[in-house]
Amino acid sequence: MNPHTGRKHQLRRHMHHLNHHIIGDVNHGDGRHNRIFRSEFGAHQLLLHASELRFSHPVTGEKVEIHARVDACWGRVLEGLGWGGMLPVNPDAPGAFPSQE
Repeated sequence: MNPHTGRKHQLRRHMHHLNHHIIGDVNHGDGRHNRIFRSEFGAHQLLLHASELRFSHPVTGEKVEIHARVDACWGRVLEGLGWGGMLPVNPDAPGAFPSQE
């Protein structure tokens, strides 16, 4: 999914409506999925991550591009699902997951 706009809660509600719950969402998610991810991967957080943002600076108009690495929890989930190389891990995050690079 590549939303062009939207805040966290709007995305959570829309995904719930489409029956594509976000893991870790205790209000709009699926409790069974959340329990599995907690027990299998220690995922006690909302697994919603923007790995890349692009926009024009509101004053200068300059193109801004921001890349965000995943934290340790995301690293465990990606590795556990066999997707370890999909997103770069933030080595400075608390409990950072070792990078595969």
